[in-house]
Formats: sequence, structure tokens, C-alpha cells
Amino acid sequence: MNKEIIQLYKNFDNNKLPLFFEKLILFINNHDKIFRKYILEDSLNSIEQFKESEFYLGTTDDNLEGLALGYSETLIGADEKEICGNVIHMIWDIATFMTDELCPSCQDANLKIASSTDRNNIYKTCDNCLITMENGQFIERPKEMIPATKEQINS
Repeated sequence: MNKEIIQLYKNFDNNKLPLFFEKLILFINNHDKIFRKYILEDSLNSIEQFKESEFYLGTTDDNLEGLALGYSETLIGADEKEICGNVIHMIWDIATFMTDELCPSCQDANLKIASSTDRNNIYKTCDNCLITMENGQFIERPKEMIPATKEQINS
């Protein structure tokens, strides 16, 4: 598992982001039993069904190439829990749509659009200060959130 994810990260190419995203989803599916130990069930069930065409990939201001390179080095010797958490975070970084709207709380980052795992609720959230809003109101951050799809963002 360890060597496999490190190699996947080392082969990251920003110009082939959809392919990389699909390979991350395949990695999760191939190691489903291990991911089930550490990732919340509803989130994992949703993520395992993700298709790259459903998302606006790479809209954040994150340096995805730098993240992948850094992760390829920091995951050497990592345990299963660290790998699972890391891969889920990478999926989040790639698939979550970043708005042009500055966080009203910290004024330090733009808001991202997330969804409940059942796709019924849309949230705006800040990765920096972790505030979460639904319908313009601040709410307690849900235990499980996934990136919103293109369809959800466009509605």
C-alpha cells in the first residue's frame, strides 16, 4: 500500500489531473477494507463512487504538484491510518470547488463548496478557520462532508 501511493504521488502531473484523480479513487477502492477502518462510512461510500467528470478539478489555490511531491516523501514509513487520511485529503484538495468569496470569519482564505454525503445539503466552508455556512448562516461543522459536484455548484 505504502509503495503504491508513493509511486502514484511521484507520477503526479498537473496536466493529467483527471487521470490522477481516477487513480486515487481506484486506490481507495482497491484498499477498501483498510480505508473502512479509518474513514467514516458514508464519506467513503460516496468517495468510492466519484467520477472525475462530476467535479471541477483543481480549482483551489493549492499547489497540487507540490503537495503530491511532499506527500511522496512524508508517506515513506507511514502507517495505514496516515495513508488513508492523506489520500482522502488529497481527494478533497483536488475536487472541492473554491469560490471567489473570501471567508467572512478569518478573511484569510476563499470559501469552498462542499456537500453532505447524501447530496441534500450544500455548504460553504473555510479550510483555514473551519467555519461552515449553510444558506448564508453559520452552522456547526458537519461530521461528514464531501466535495460538491458540478451539478450542485451550478444549481
